[in-house]
Amino acid sequence: MPVEPPDAAPSPQATAEPAPLAPTTAGGTATTSTGADGGAAPEPLRSDRGLAADVPRESPREPGGKESARDAKDLVGYALQAVIRTGEGAGAPKAPEVSATAIDSARRKTEARMAIELSQTRGRITLSGGFVLPQGTELRARVDRYGHLVLWPGEETYRVAEPGALRALFGERRLDVAPLSRADVTPSGDGAHRLNVRTRRVDVSTRAAKTTIELAAFRDAGDGGVLLCRLLFDLMGAMPQSSAACATDEIPLHAELRWTTRGALTFDVVSIARRTDLPASDLAAPPAGAVFVTAPPPPSMAEMLLPKGELAAFRTGPVEVPPASIRDAQASPPDSGLLLLNSSDELRIAWLDGVAAAWVAPGGRISLPSPPHGRYILQWRTFLGDGWEPPEPIVVPGTSEVGATRALAP
Repeated sequence: MPVEPPDAAPSPQATAEPAPLAPTTAGGTATTSTGADGGAAPEPLRSDRGLAADVPRESPREPGGKESARDAKDLVGYALQAVIRTGEGAGAPKAPEVSATAIDSARRKTEARMAIELSQTRGRITLSGGFVLPQGTELRARVDRYGHLVLWPGEETYRVAEPGALRALFGERRLDVAPLSRADVTPSGDGAHRLNVRTRRVDVSTRAAKTTIELAAFRDAGDGGVLLCRLLFDLMGAMPQSSAACATDEIPLHAELRWTTRGALTFDVVSIARRTDLPASDLAAPPAGAVFVTAPPPPSMAEMLLPKGELAAFRTGPVEVPPASIRDAQASPPDSGLLLLNSSDELRIAWLDGVAAAWVAPGGRISLPSPPHGRYILQWRTFLGDGWEPPEPIVVPGTSEVGATRALAP
């Protein structure tokens, strides 16, 4: 189920229980276990192979520092709420009919949100808000496997996202695997205090991005936070072994990925709470009864990210203005609403007045019927924030097309 915006409920961070900062090796690199329950090194998942039924295990610490793995119906761990931000499109034009309050409210509702549950060896992430993936899409991970299982809402199935597939999944709704490279990891001292907990900073660089991660220590987090680090490293094209930069009993609370092309992606945990009752069945990877499939995710060409009523509230009322001039080979504008066309080879998000209003796949189109007549500012951006078009003033009713070849003026 989609989660409510993080600011819609009181933050449970007061129940979080930080632990002393984890030790590092002599070279400054954080230590972590090599596999599930301290066992063998993890194996990469393969998109053509499913997994046997999973029984999550936890390793309660006994007096003397010993650990003994046992099956459990409820697991100890942490529940987090996090957001991903990739910049904002250009803001609304200055005009008396512009409703800044409605636009700000819509911007909060379209933030890309993650509801995260972490045990010592398993992780579950549920997506909602401004992702291009369906509301309620789940990612599941386990310490003894590199990669993620993808659970599509409305299906009793799971797919495998191999290491290197998350950029395509988040940005294009595909499971294409990108090349991975080794990461350069450099500890860089103390980080900011976040959620009333002190953090340490780690700088990481790959061919795709340079990243600063801020990690905090939490009692009995085990390698749950390492799973979250793997997700961040996957997005920046790092080999999964690089996640050893994150230590046992640490959880990343903030990360800023600065793409080597342009743009950035920011990950922020906005609340965290210790849990002793995480249902083991909710963290199983794969979940009981789920059928492994190799087929690609169901296709879709476009989707609105805001309800009609939210878009209609962007203006206090319609304002009739002359339509924009039609360029050569450009279709006539619609009689009402805003028609969005994508003639590029990348999935793009249309940001209207600084709000992510809809996404459109290559070759797709969608009509936004509810924006009142008037002037707006529209910008096409990628979800990951690594590409965008210049903002353009538009008139509604009207059309915006990204990737179209414009005829040269005589």
